[in-house]
Parts: sequence; structure tokens; C-alpha cells
Amino acid sequence: MHEHEQDALAEEQMPAIRNRLSKAIESATGHPPTDVSFVCCNEQHNLMIYIGLGGNNTAKISLLPPPKGSNCLTEQAISLYDQAMDAVHNAAEKGDVGEDDSHGYALAHNPTLRAKQLAMHKYAVTHVRVVKLALRDYGKPEHRRAAAEILGYATESETQIKELVHASRDMDDQVRNNAIRALWVLATSKRKIAARIPADQSIAMLNSGIWEDRNKAGQLLMVLTASRSPQLLVRLRTQALRSLIEMARWKDQGHAYAYRAMLGRIAGFDEAHIEELIQKGKVDEIVAAAENRH
Repeated sequence: MHEHEQDALAEEQMPAIRNRLSKAIESATGHPPTDVSFVCCNEQHNLMIYIGLGGNNTAKISLLPPPKGSNCLTEQAISLYDQAMDAVHNAAEKGDVGEDDSHGYALAHNPTLRAKQLAMHKYAVTHVRVVKLALRDYGKPEHRRAAAEILGYATESETQIKELVHASRDMDDQVRNNAIRALWVLATSKRKIAARIPADQSIAMLNSGIWEDRNKAGQLLMVLTASRSPQLLVRLRTQALRSLIEMARWKDQGHAYAYRAMLGRIAGFDEAHIEELIQKGKVDEIVAAAENRH
């Protein structure tokens, strides 16, 4: 999964550019890219493009078959989600990405986005059963995407976590993205919640050819590995070391940070030393120590 820096692009240009890039990569490598993902935004508020080229460390992750049920969301719920996603995009373009995760759901610093998130919270608390059913059961992915996002705003519970973990194996990459992000916010809010979230799917997602899988899995595992569980760190080293190293070498430090930190934990460094090495850009030192850890 390689990172490409580019000038900002208009949204309507993206499909054509994605198609041109895909064809050029297929012509050069003999196979299509696993992903061409436009990511907003770097510190200069410009777009970044992540391209999945595939390789020995890329693997298909085990996903659920498409659901075929009839339990859908209401038009109100879909509208709440669409409005929130528009607000996310607008806030990101302005560089206003700060948020408070202490409640177990994200509340943005940006006032417009925060208002949309509070509306989703209000809806989730009063319609949680409908949201859970749509997430697990409904065939149209746009409903499951909205349900995964909205369920993250429900009152924290065992069933909420269970359904979000289940959704992290959805065949639709945006459903997985929304579910894993919701789990990450929950894990960030309380250490005891983090201890209840299984790491299996997230570790597998580190080897995915899809940008969203790697990005969100990295965020969640960054929190889960804070416990320094020896078993979890061994599993990361044996099952995803090559992918962690690849992502730790991304140019954008914000996106590379979690993978650098996890490699530092695998290496056995304390948090202060990991932070010092990251800030000084000593990625090779972190990588070498993780590779030599036994």
C-alpha cells in the first residue's frame, strides 16, 4: 500500500483520475491495483492518494456473505448519516479534525459536525433495535454503512460491541470502516472497554489490500496494544510484521504513527522512547528492533 502526494483535486475529477491510475498501474505491473483511495487531507490541506499494489504481505480477509434481509433503516436515519458525512468532509477540508471521544462516541470540535453527531446519538439511543437489525440484516450496503455509524452513537453495551465486531467482517469496505472506527472510539474512551474488543479481525485487516481496512485496523490496534499484552504483540509480529513495516514507512507521519508505535511496542521499547524515535524520524531503528525481537 503506497502513498502518493498530489495537489488538491475537485471531487468530480476523482473517478476519472482513479480510472486512469488503475489502468496505468495494471499496464505497468500486469495486474490491477487492490485499491486507489483518495484521502483528505494532509497538514497542507491537500489530498493524498493511497495505492494498493498487492504483494506477499497482502491477503484477502475473510468476509461475511451479503445479507438478504428486509430490515432497513428509515429515511430519517439515512439522512442523518448523509448529513454527518458531508459535515465530516467539510471539516476535514478546513483542517478542523479535533474531537472528544471520552463519551464512547465521537464529538467533533467543528460545531456543524458536532450537531449532526449529537442528532445521531439521539436517534441511536431511541432506535437502537432497528439500527442493529439493519446493520446485520439489510441487503443494501448504504443502509448498513449508516447503521454501523449510528450504532457507534448508541449507549455502550455488550450487544453494541458484538454487533460492531460482526460488522467489521461485512463485505462492504465502508461498513467495515465505520464499524471499526466506532470500536476504536469506544476503546479510546475506557480501558475496560478496550479489553473486551477482540483483535482477530483487526490483525487480519492490516494485511488487506484496501486502504480503509489498514487505516482503521491500525487505529484500533494502537489502542488495544497499549495494554502491552504479550500474546497480542506476538500475534502482530507473526501475522502482520511486513505490513506494519510497510505502513510505518509511509511519508505522512499522521497515518504512519500507529504502525511505528506498534512496532516500537513489539520491540519492547517504553512509550517515551518510542515517541522520541518517532519524533526524530528514526523509523529504521524501530523497524530493525521489531524485526530482531524474539
